[in-house]
Amino acid sequence: MNNKKLELLQRLLDANGGKLTGKFLLAIAVVAVIVVIGFVAFRLILVDMILTLRDSR
Repeated sequence: MNNKKLELLQRLLDANGGKLTGKFLLAIAVVAVIVVIGFVAFRLILVDMILTLRDSR
């Protein structure tokens, strides 16, 4: 699993000429923030659903 991530990162670097530009790093940061926000929202919705089911008994 870890090797696949490293291989993907190496391919991205090779496609970019081996340079990490500011735009590329900003794009990675934006995607990471969106993923984290989505995960937190999913967890909050899941906890809300569980508490609602528990209260309905």
